[in-house]
Amino acid sequence: MLLLLTAAAQAATLTGFAALPADTFIPGPTSGQLIKAANGRHPPWVDQQPVQGFSALVKGGADSYFVLSDNGFGTRDNSADFLLSIYHIYPDFRTAAGGSGTIQVGNTIHLSDPAAYLPYPVTRTDRQLTGADLDPESFRRGSDGSFWIGEEFNPSLLHFSTGGLLLAPPFKLSGLNSVGNPSNAPANLPRSRGFEGMALSADGMWLYPMLEGALENTPEDREAGLNIYAFSIEEEIFVNSNAGNPSFRYKLDQGATAIGDFTMFSETCGLVIERDSGERDKALLKKVYKIDLEQLDEDGFLIKTLVADLLNINDPDDLDQDGNVIFSFPFWTIEGLVVLNATTLGIVNDNNYPVGQARDNSGTQPDNNEFILIEVDPLWD
Repeated sequence: MLLLLTAAAQAATLTGFAALPADTFIPGPTSGQLIKAANGRHPPWVDQQPVQGFSALVKGGADSYFVLSDNGFGTRDNSADFLLSIYHIYPDFRTAAGGSGTIQVGNTIHLSDPAAYLPYPVTRTDRQLTGADLDPESFRRGSDGSFWIGEEFNPSLLHFSTGGLLLAPPFKLSGLNSVGNPSNAPANLPRSRGFEGMALSADGMWLYPMLEGALENTPEDREAGLNIYAFSIEEEIFVNSNAGNPSFRYKLDQGATAIGDFTMFSETCGLVIERDSGERDKALLKKVYKIDLEQLDEDGFLIKTLVADLLNINDPDDLDQDGNVIFSFPFWTIEGLVVLNATTLGIVNDNNYPVGQARDNSGTQPDNNEFILIEVDPLWD
């Protein structure tokens, strides 16, 4: 059993930095045909797909990681030519001991539904899935190497093979539908507020998908908090089948608008990225909190303990090479989090290519995909 430490958090320290250039592409069908020029980039990209929009992160083998793309360019209407993908990446972190600070993209797994498990028509005749079909926002790897993905357009859990093939119909909760969902079901959740985070239990038996927004039919929606559900991987069923009966509830800070990710590091303890919707100098709240599923406040919400303020990170070795000893991660969306050991977290941004602009105010440079390592106070002893 882990002994949890609850002392006040000290400022985190940047111990590793790597970046993938914004203009990184892989071969594929022409993309960006339905979006406008931004930050000096002029789509479409002929016979290319941008490697962008990292919405979730899990550890791979050795020094590699898997990152999940989101739906592409932000909406169903503009992302029908973006292929949903899982990228196998290899960061060479710049640390105090050296390193190039670069990221190499290895194998790409494109998601598909050849058996037609999705209960609505998809965009492509070859049934490769696009950003008009799904909005994948969270994922975990099962013990067999398969992928469980949390989806936002039609909030559900999706099970994909190691090669990206959908293995079963979506696993849905009764009474949970987002605005603009592909099934045209009556909605009780704002658009893009589905399963943004999803933790995997330490024993690999349970998934804990977490909504990004509050259900709209609850009294004082914001005060109702964000719902976390429990899903049995072995039985392939939610513990409570109705969306109005979550297993846990999480309350955002004042000023926060969403969570970015949720991951577990012990039997009962996990971390949540909490954020506002600002970027660059308008970013005011980007934090990592620790929660314990066995510790609730008097109102039934999970008790939170601050682990890191991502806008105030010590950088004594200037690993991002900006000339400053304080590092900030001021991106609009920060959506990937992995616990590497008791004191080291890995975090990636979603760069929202080509519109994200947290690092540059000239209107000419979209954000890179950045991957940072930070040292925090021990999460366990």
